[in-house]
Amino acid sequence: MPAKEKRQERLGQVLLSQGYITQENLDTALDEQSRKPFLHVGEILFHQGHLTFFQLEEVLEQQFKDMRLGQLLIRKRKITVDQLDQALQEHDSTGLLLGHLVIKMGFCTMEDVQKVLEVQREEIDRIQKPRA
Repeated sequence: MPAKEKRQERLGQVLLSQGYITQENLDTALDEQSRKPFLHVGEILFHQGHLTFFQLEEVLEQQFKDMRLGQLLIRKRKITVDQLDQALQEHDSTGLLLGHLVIKMGFCTMEDVQKVLEVQREEIDRIQKPRA
C-alpha cells in the first residue's frame, strides 16, 4: 500500500477511534475517495459534515507531532523503525498518543520521550519565531 493511502487510512482510523466519526462515516468517505482519489479522507469527511474544520485540524496537527516524535526517537536511537511501526499500528487502533504508546510498549522510557519532546518543542519554537 502506498504511503499516502496508509496515511489516509490512519487518519480515518484515528478519527474513528477518537469518536469523531462512525465506521459508517469512514466507509462512505473511503467509498467516495475511491471514485475521487484526488480528495483526502479528511476533506471528504469535512464536506460531508461529519467533522468541523477545527476537529480535522486538531487531529492532523497531532498526527504531525506524532510523526515528528517518531522520527526524532529513531534519529536519537531510542527506538527502531520496526518499533515505530508497531506503535503506529497500536496508535491507529486505539488513538492513543505515540509518546504514551512507546513507553507503554516498553520501547523507551518516559525520560527518553520527554527529552525528545523538548527537542521537538525547541524546533517548533525556532520555526515559529518571527525573524527580525
